[in-house]
Amino acid sequence: MTTRRGLPDTDIYAVLSRAHSSGRGNVETARLLLEAGVKIIQYREKDFPLRQRHEECLAIRNLCRRYDACFIVNDDAQLALAAGADGLHIGQEDLPPEAARQLIGGEMILGYSVTTPEEIDRAAALEGVDYLGAGPVYPTGTKPDAAAPGGLELLDYALSHSRLPVVAIGGIKLEHVAELTRRGVRYMAMISALVGVADIGARVADIRAAIAAALAV
Repeated sequence: MTTRRGLPDTDIYAVLSRAHSSGRGNVETARLLLEAGVKIIQYREKDFPLRQRHEECLAIRNLCRRYDACFIVNDDAQLALAAGADGLHIGQEDLPPEAARQLIGGEMILGYSVTTPEEIDRAAALEGVDYLGAGPVYPTGTKPDAAAPGGLELLDYALSHSRLPVVAIGGIKLEHVAELTRRGVRYMAMISALVGVADIGARVADIRAAIAAALAV
């Protein structure tokens, strides 16, 4: 993991979802992802009881430390702090980034979701945000309240107008990886197309092979 505040120098940004993990629990899924070489894991279980979320986050944080990976908690600043997470990711309806930064202090990574060009422009003036999560790029069924897909045009706008690293998110599948790579996407957040497959290690290898092939053209 990087020693300064920021995302690791990697490619796959895995988002956990027990409902989409083919019967596996979040801790087991995280272990399989880390064994496969994934270096960013986000925890996003809003409907679980707080005690369960805290226990899972502690277990996943410990695994991430063992594998020198980055652990990010979605939405909940207090949970991120209590679990000793490396980062917090917030959306447009969560705490304002300035308030979130005050809560989490200066060392924790802060990610911010953007869904329109206007939100990308506003994010440019924010202090304390370390990366943008741009999307949804494609239709997604893993987030019922997701905004309408912004498509590749949204990603292009984010990549050309943001000084911050951009994480593409929303409906990304293996068949999209090459196109996203060719457009300059460095970080790809994946949920069901990654955590829901039978062989996570093989899927990670396939994603990285698609990235390598696209970069070699």
